[in-house]
Amino acid sequence: MYVAQPIEWTDHGVVMLDQRRLPTEEISYTYTTYQDVAKSIQEMVIRGAPAIGVAAQWGLLQEMAKVSNQNPPDLARNFGI
Repeated sequence: MYVAQPIEWTDHGVVMLDQRRLPTEEISYTYTTYQDVAKSIQEMVIRGAPAIGVAAQWGLLQEMAKVSNQNPPDLARNFGI
């Protein structure tokens, strides 16, 4: 059984399934800044407390990576995520 991923991390940024379009369409967007991630949460692109929490965390990791010159997966490991 196929289950769409609501959110995932890629080398290009945070990829979110636009849950407003379900069940008729399956469209994903890639976000590369914390501002875009925050806007997607406000616009309810992603829904549900766990997915919203993950999205917010990854948005912050993206910005932290920019100022620390580390990649987000390494930062996540440093924070025990």
